[in-house]
Amino acid sequence: MVAAMGAIGFGGVSAFADPSTNWQLASGSAQGSGGLAAFDFSVPDKTRLLYNSKDPALLGNILTSTMSARFTVVGVTGTFTYGGEPSCGGTTGNVRLYFESIPPGTKFAYTNYWWADVPPASAVLANGDFTLTVKVDATQAWSDWNGQPSSANAVEFNAAANNATAVGLSFGGGCFFENGVGTTDGSGTLTLTAFTS
Repeated sequence: MVAAMGAIGFGGVSAFADPSTNWQLASGSAQGSGGLAAFDFSVPDKTRLLYNSKDPALLGNILTSTMSARFTVVGVTGTFTYGGEPSCGGTTGNVRLYFESIPPGTKFAYTNYWWADVPPASAVLANGDFTLTVKVDATQAWSDWNGQPSSANAVEFNAAANNATAVGLSFGGGCFFENGVGTTDGSGTLTLTAFTS
C-alpha cells in the first residue's frame, strides 16, 4: 500500500501534491496541483503533521504491518528550529512516523495517538534522502501522547493500531514529537515520495 502526496497550504507553509492521494498538513487543506507532495519549511516553526486520514489502503487495521516513509529534504540553508526551543536540552528538529485512532464518537485519550520513538523510525532533520520504517507492534519503541511506552500499554496500542484513522509524519523537537519545526531563514523543501502502513 503505497501513497504519494497531496497539496496543502498552512499559514506560510505551502505544499504541492495530487489531491487524489489525500495527504495534508495539520490545519491545511488540499489545493490540488498534481504531482508529488512537497512543502516548504517556514519561519516560525509551523510544520507539525503531514498526514493522510482518507486513503483506506493506509488506514484501518495496521497492527503488525510495517509503516514506512521515503522523503527528501533539500535547499535548507538555515538551521532547523522547533516550537518551544530549547526543550529538555534538545536543539534539533526531528521527524518521525505517527498514527492515531479517533473513530467517530471517541473521547480523547492519550493512547489514541502514537509516535515512533527511535531510528530508523525517526530522524534528525537535515538535507538528504530519508527512509523511516518501523513495525506497528507494541514491542517496538512507540510513545503515546503522554510519553508512555507502547510496551507498557500494549492493550491500548493494539486497539489504536486495529483502527488507525490517520497516519503520517510528525515534526517536533526536545521533549515533544509534534510541537512543529521550521528553519531560521524559511529555507528548505520536504518531498514525500512513498508511504506504506
